[in-house]
Amino acid sequence: MKKIHLILVLTFFFSINAFSQKVIKHKIAKGETILGLAIKYDVSEKDIYELNPKTKGALLQLDQVLRIPNKKYKEKEKPSKKEKKEKLIPEKNKENKIISETPIEDKTKNTDKAKEQFLTHLVLVKETLYSISKKYGITMEAICELNPILKTENLKKGQKLKITNPEYTTELATTTEPSKTEVNVATETNGDLIHKVLPKETLYRIAKTYGVTVSDLEKLNPGIENGLPVDYLLIIKKGVVSNNTKPIEIAPIPVDDVEIKDIPAGNSEKAEFLIKKASEHLGTRYRSGGSTSAGYDCSGLMFSTFQNIDMTLPRSSYEMAGYGVKINRVQAQKGDLIFFATFGGRRISHVGMVTEVTDGEIKFIHSSTGSGVIVSSLNEPYYARTFVQVNRVLTE
Repeated sequence: MKKIHLILVLTFFFSINAFSQKVIKHKIAKGETILGLAIKYDVSEKDIYELNPKTKGALLQLDQVLRIPNKKYKEKEKPSKKEKKEKLIPEKNKENKIISETPIEDKTKNTDKAKEQFLTHLVLVKETLYSISKKYGITMEAICELNPILKTENLKKGQKLKITNPEYTTELATTTEPSKTEVNVATETNGDLIHKVLPKETLYRIAKTYGVTVSDLEKLNPGIENGLPVDYLLIIKKGVVSNNTKPIEIAPIPVDDVEIKDIPAGNSEKAEFLIKKASEHLGTRYRSGGSTSAGYDCSGLMFSTFQNIDMTLPRSSYEMAGYGVKINRVQAQKGDLIFFATFGGRRISHVGMVTEVTDGEIKFIHSSTGSGVIVSSLNEPYYARTFVQVNRVLTE
């Protein structure tokens, strides 16, 4: 009984001691690697190398002791002078102070908020695009589209942002959602063939549906240079429609011209680990040439993320496009790289990593010039229009 009691006491002591230490000492066992230790202790390989610089590029030895940063360690925070002073402030003053820091909204607007298409958000201290997007349930890309100044400047305290009202859009969606299986074709006095744009449609898809080219549509519709809005009446052909024109079915969304063949399946375990590491930087600002938490460009985010599994990708998105195996997008899986030509043509200039694949939608994490590190969807008009290819770089 005394021995059992002693073992329990020692176990409790060591568990308490582990929480109180900044660094954990780990003795290397047979078959262990730096990547395995990083996953086990929920840290990056970089963190381990910083504490054990001699192990970089060297083979791990059996029974070798490595220092691992302890994620569970928390230092006791000492109250600041400001916090000490706040304790002396009466409760009523505290309430007044909190109220004064919250956004001031017009009471007349709040009475009929659901009828407003847009809201005004007053930026508070330490708020980020990511936290604001989560608050309103919209994407950071959508916020930047409504507030173009964010594409060149960072958020500032007291700045007023135009935000889409989620209540308004939800109400409209239930009453005005168009049919997904028909195209609205109308006839004007000159007999033009007109197409009413549906949600998530792209010029490429519409051109394929009617057997025309994208350049033909752009020439006939000069107003679409800045995007393709929903319900836009797009001229397909001039003077070819009779008054008896009937709606036609939409053709299936075209897939890439890449042959669908058997390719190595993606490594799901590594993919999940990479997605977790990349997601730690959500909200980090865009920085040209950046590959650290101070700021990332698109290829810098991918380059630093894949270093967590000892994979060194080329440094530019254009060079990354030649890495791995090019696959059809219907075969896309988590961890695949996805490429775009954001400067026109087919030359690749942007890259992201697939984070989620559902029926008809691919989501990916990337660093955009306007919003920094975000998760976007291939169904968004801009990315659907500039999409080029998907590459499998992780194999089992």
